[in-house]
Amino acid sequence: MRPIITGVAFLILLFISNTSLLAQEYLPYSAGQIEKSNNTALSRNLELTAGYVPNSGSERLKASLGVNNLLLHRVGAYTSFEYDLDAKSFINITGGSITLHRFIYVWGGMDLFSKNGLIQSGFSGPRKEIGIGITPYKFVVARIGWSNSVGLSLAAGVRIPL
Repeated sequence: MRPIITGVAFLILLFISNTSLLAQEYLPYSAGQIEKSNNTALSRNLELTAGYVPNSGSERLKASLGVNNLLLHRVGAYTSFEYDLDAKSFINITGGSITLHRFIYVWGGMDLFSKNGLIQSGFSGPRKEIGIGITPYKFVVARIGWSNSVGLSLAAGVRIPL
């Protein structure tokens, strides 16, 4: 009887130790995991952000939609809609993004279609912006931008893998 209990106890311990090792190897955020692969492949993703332009003369609310890493696993595109709270008007900025690192990308674009956009007023009139985006934690995105006409813009959102 004693060898059977010892054998069953051994099998239970073996099962528990194997399942904990498998959990550490295959679950992406398990405690104690050591990343064994140096996988830096960039995946395509959809990005949704909401933000604010705190310029005192032209406060704006901002919403953006982007698709990153479409071409060559580095180049993407975005569009941003801004609502000017003072003038009660919309601005649509369209542009591109380039991923520098798995967690960092740069972006830039200009207003094409509004009354002060590129199509209506030429190259000197439209609002142009540049910025940097970071993914500080899992699927959270933070964007910081700059434009000569309105200054700083801040946005935060989510990144959804495609």
